[in-house]
Amino acid sequence: MISKSKTIVLGILVLALFSFKPEAKGHHYKIILFEGSDWCLNCIRLERNVLTDDIFIRFMAYKDISLERIDFPQRKAQSVSTKAYNSEMAEKYNFQGVFPTILLIETSTGEQTKLEYVGQNSIDFIEQIKTHLIH
Repeated sequence: MISKSKTIVLGILVLALFSFKPEAKGHHYKIILFEGSDWCLNCIRLERNVLTDDIFIRFMAYKDISLERIDFPQRKAQSVSTKAYNSEMAEKYNFQGVFPTILLIETSTGEQTKLEYVGQNSIDFIEQIKTHLIH
């Protein structure tokens, strides 16, 4: 059971994360994640520590940021069309084969920012995203 003080601290953290103004009208973002979901340890950590965390999920929904996952598994089967699409996306975004590669894309301009994942938690990863959003 979570204590009252931990609940208050969690509430303050959530408010701090969402307290900035939404982006100016016309700015929309998506994250493209190049991953090896069944073999890349940092990709698995990113999934466990960030992508499935409720705070991160709520942040993405609040900011209307979509997530597109381009997966290069070693053991999972993929259809021919999925493999072709993944190859097309890798070429389009100049993917260099480093997993995970995380790109924040401003969709109206196509401007790309590479995000780093080095084992941080969802709150730290959100802070990194926030530094690149146009307010």
